Amino acid sequence: MGYALHQRKVKIVTGPAEGGPLRELWAHSRRPFVAVFWHLRTRWLIHRGVTHARRWWNPPWTTVLVAVVSLLTAGLLAWFFVAVLELVYKAPVVDNFGPNLCKNNDNAAACDAVTGVAMPVLLVAASTLLFLSWRLWHVRRYCTYQARHEPSRLVETAGSLMDEVVGRDQLCNAIMKNLGDKKVRRPHVVVGGVGVGKTALLVRLAQKLAAVGAVPIPIRLRDAQGDEPLDFDEMALARFRDIVRSRVRSDGEIDRIWRWLRQRADRIVVLADGLEEAFGQDDMRGRRDNLIRDAIRRAGQEGLPLVIASRPHEPLRAMQAAVSELEPLSNEAALCYIARSGSWRSDQTLLDRIVETANMAESPIYLKIAKDLHSKDLLEPLWTGGGSPDLQLHDSWTLRAELMETWIHALVDGDVHPELPIDHDTRLAVVEYISALACIGLASDSADVELGELTSDEPWNKRAARKLDDRMADLRWSPKEYGHKRGACGQGKEHPCRGTQDGAGRWLGPRVDARIAATWGTRMGLVHENGDKVRFQHSIVQAYLGSRFLDRMFENATADSRPDHITRALRRGGRELLIALTLYSRSRHGKCTCGGSAESKRPCPVNTMCGLLRKQAENLLTYAECAQKVAGQLPATGNGEPDERGGPRLRALEIYGAAVEIDSVRTAPRQYELISEISKDWHRLGQNEDPARLREAKLALVKQCGTAVRRVAAAQSHNSGYDHPAYAPYGVLFEIGRKETDRRVREALVKEIGAGGEPAYQALCDRLSAACASLVTRRECDSQAMEPLEPTDFFLGEADTDDLRSQRDLKEERERRDRRYAEEEALAEKGNWACNTMRAWLLPLLVDSSMMSRHLASPRDDLDNWVRMATGEAGGTGGTGGTGGTGESTGARIRQDGPGAPIGLGSALAQGFKYAANRRPGSRPNQKAREFLVKQAQELLNQSTFWYTRLTLLHALTLWSLPDDVNAAQPIRGHGADPRGQVREWLSQGDGNRAEHPLVESAAKLAVRALQTRRPERFLWIDEAALVSCIGTEVGLPGEQRAHNLWIPPSTGWSTLDPTAQQLLADVLLLLVLGERSYRPKDTFRRMELRSREPAQMPSCLRKDRTRLNPVRGAERAAQPGSSCTDECRMKMCPYPAKVESLRMEFSEVFCLHQRDLLRKWQPWAWASFRFRREAPWQRKVPVAGMRRFWDQMSDRARDIDPDDTGSTRTD
Repeated sequence: MGYALHQRKVKIVTGPAEGGPLRELWAHSRRPFVAVFWHLRTRWLIHRGVTHARRWWNPPWTTVLVAVVSLLTAGLLAWFFVAVLELVYKAPVVDNFGPNLCKNNDNAAACDAVTGVAMPVLLVAASTLLFLSWRLWHVRRYCTYQARHEPSRLVETAGSLMDEVVGRDQLCNAIMKNLGDKKVRRPHVVVGGVGVGKTALLVRLAQKLAAVGAVPIPIRLRDAQGDEPLDFDEMALARFRDIVRSRVRSDGEIDRIWRWLRQRADRIVVLADGLEEAFGQDDMRGRRDNLIRDAIRRAGQEGLPLVIASRPHEPLRAMQAAVSELEPLSNEAALCYIARSGSWRSDQTLLDRIVETANMAESPIYLKIAKDLHSKDLLEPLWTGGGSPDLQLHDSWTLRAELMETWIHALVDGDVHPELPIDHDTRLAVVEYISALACIGLASDSADVELGELTSDEPWNKRAARKLDDRMADLRWSPKEYGHKRGACGQGKEHPCRGTQDGAGRWLGPRVDARIAATWGTRMGLVHENGDKVRFQHSIVQAYLGSRFLDRMFENATADSRPDHITRALRRGGRELLIALTLYSRSRHGKCTCGGSAESKRPCPVNTMCGLLRKQAENLLTYAECAQKVAGQLPATGNGEPDERGGPRLRALEIYGAAVEIDSVRTAPRQYELISEISKDWHRLGQNEDPARLREAKLALVKQCGTAVRRVAAAQSHNSGYDHPAYAPYGVLFEIGRKETDRRVREALVKEIGAGGEPAYQALCDRLSAACASLVTRRECDSQAMEPLEPTDFFLGEADTDDLRSQRDLKEERERRDRRYAEEEALAEKGNWACNTMRAWLLPLLVDSSMMSRHLASPRDDLDNWVRMATGEAGGTGGTGGTGGTGESTGARIRQDGPGAPIGLGSALAQGFKYAANRRPGSRPNQKAREFLVKQAQELLNQSTFWYTRLTLLHALTLWSLPDDVNAAQPIRGHGADPRGQVREWLSQGDGNRAEHPLVESAAKLAVRALQTRRPERFLWIDEAALVSCIGTEVGLPGEQRAHNLWIPPSTGWSTLDPTAQQLLADVLLLLVLGERSYRPKDTFRRMELRSREPAQMPSCLRKDRTRLNPVRGAERAAQPGSSCTDECRMKMCPYPAKVESLRMEFSEVFCLHQRDLLRKWQPWAWASFRFRREAPWQRKVPVAGMRRFWDQMSDRARDIDPDDTGSTRTD
């Protein structure tokens, strides 16, 4: 975890006086010993279970071979040494050994035969050892030295701006642990969007692999073109030849070294970048998916250690590889990286606000640019917010645009790359040329731009060329014209040299053309020159440079006119073009011109961009509906081939996100109109797309909408002329949540709305009560509710049966319609309960974010009513209701869902409490709201018997008990001195004699450790499903004064947790999935009610024998819950649901492999941390071999393996 482990020591104090002199003396006497013990305990708990990359050892048989070769070589050297001694002394030195061994032997012929055979063997062994210890070691050391010290040069796709990589060690360690174990090795594919740091990950991975003894070989997949099949082994060999050619004597020696490292030593690790660029020719798009899948499958069968970095695209589906999503860096890692380059003048708080507001952790290129500026003291002047702590008023894209502009100015002024021998005007001319090429590349969604494109006849290219000519004309000047301008202003005597004509009419300026600009642009780190074209290695840099020329593209353009060159660019462009449009809207030429009393002289570019983006999104949705027909073509390309930018709906989501970002800087934003349009099309946006990609796209759009809405709402609330408390777009966001079926997306929407405070609550005050609508379905008792079949279906037997359907077809049709009605009811019931769940999540967040006191129609009153309904205190009369007196009707609707519905409501409320508890108090804490939330959470904990509700509330209370300043003094007595007693008090309230659930008991121990260390991210979590799907990045020290307000940031993943917490997380999710399955809410509530009667029981399939779970089971082998249970188990929850069912989540293969790794026999790092038991306390009765076999099956399930092929799973 790097820097995150070295936390500043907390001062240990005695605390408040509690007694007389003797007790005070005893307290002061034991304080030093307690302080030492607590510091050691904290250090042990933080370091305990930190994952380390294991050493890359040779395979066992290779080690034996090397040992045998060494022994034979030692024998040969001994024989030679004896021969030399006998030659010197002219007499035998050693009996029965040496050259004279056969001289006096009775069986001299046999001895000579043996010697004749043994000597070549010894010579071969000596030559092999010489090869291994000299040539092989020399070449291998050369490769690993480059990877350790110059990884960005070794990875060809890393640009010159690539610097130190931070925050990726946990992901690298997780991948390396799997690659190092040949028995469970899998090809890994790391998927990430534009500029999130895929190449930076490969750079860091190469560095770490070389440090543990492996030989990383980076390759570029854009070199894989033509008709030949993709072969990662051959590409790696070709790249290896290029790396070591200067260190070897012949190609034969290269092949020999490669065979040893690849086959014998198993030390070659292939790092492939740019999978989406492989086979990019138009004539290969029909075959490329199969070629890529076959190559990855072949690499897995050959046991080749392979890591691929790719953008999301179609070949990733059904791929035989472990796929990991690359999450953005944590802001803590970003801040630590940038702060290292600062001087003593830097202000850490101001720097943190810049990093937090600009969200620089989203891309490594922002970090590198910010680091360059911070080293020159140019970063902190970008902050224009003064001392205002409200970061919602600051626009991240505006700060990013200013960051990029300042960096370009520093590059032109020579503050960056001062070693280049070119003047200011030449640097500026190079930037202008590269900007024109970048703008041309944006229109075709290409990072490779030919220099000849500047003279193309394309309208977009022509406008870029004219803009470049204007910029270059501004850089040229004439001494004569300049002298006239100066003379017009002066009144002195004319200089005697004024009349000379030599050179007076010349025009001076930088002598730069496209090719020279490409060469200097490569030296400046902007592009990579490749023959007659340049390649932009950083998408963000291309987007910003291209945005500098967009003012000419939007010249005299309006949304109604729909210029062809802009429409064509939006149709062909990708994510980089949308980023460029957003940056352009923050520039001086692209700002909104709709304000003011007088009509603007030119069309408003913001209005034009928003209108064109909305029309393009609508066109994409229309095209997507047409493309659903088998006979149709995908309209993205027009030739029936898949579009690598994603399906039309995914692109529409991205375009809507850009439109929301651009609209937020209007003089009068039209957010309600725009978000209402998104809400209207929400169902159309979620059809027939890859669920994983669709979820990521929706989450990105939700974040963009939430950020923009909060910023505009906060700006309006600070406007003295605006006195309306409600902000209507929050209501539209809530309506989107009601339509959404993905739980993760609904959670993201709730968090965005919950941060809105009073404007959000006022907008939802009426909608919250109306959200729990009655379940409306088409089911009726009368059989006429079923829609009749076709008339011809009911004349079987009266007409010729050959002209009618068969009886079997009729039965299947009726069964299909019956299933359709059942699914319709289930979806309606799930949607109704999802709406109730969203309200339960939202109310604690609104209580925390709003400054409203408790009264009718306030979030506190609503929350109190919901807690009383969840605990059963509302009874049959319900509550008065804070939103128009609707508490009684809402309570009645909740109780209509079954006897266990209040338990489900309590579980949802507990999750909302944890969302609110994750927020740190900040500079202006609402202490009364926090006290109210703590009281409500404790009341719910006292009355709850369901294990998940109690575990979630325990996490929430733990977060609320942490001091805001975690470096504050910790007393050895008084409040906060006994975390164990504090946790015990929470759980013992209510029925103190009640037995606790094993998972809750383990969570309580971890909560104690979180309070002791004040590092909650090591022992707690916020959302189980989100955490288990995220490996995570390093987080910073909680004691640092940060602008963010979350104890556990979203960048935290399962790798950050303590090993026991990781095992607890896995079993919590297993038990949740076993309980929820894909049930309708009423069925789930019924089972929750049964389980709550025995709150301390765990199913036997989790606490004794996990083989009965049978997770690798096909759809045709569906089984009823309880069909695999033992007779004495009353829980009736196994087997594990089939993958065809719609579950809360699916475990990733990397997580399953890590769970299996926690159960290894040989764990020296764990033993060094005094963790000697592999299994968790509640797993002590489960055979370790059975748990390892179970996680093997779960990893097989994650990669969609055939259930009949799982019999060879490993149990070692």
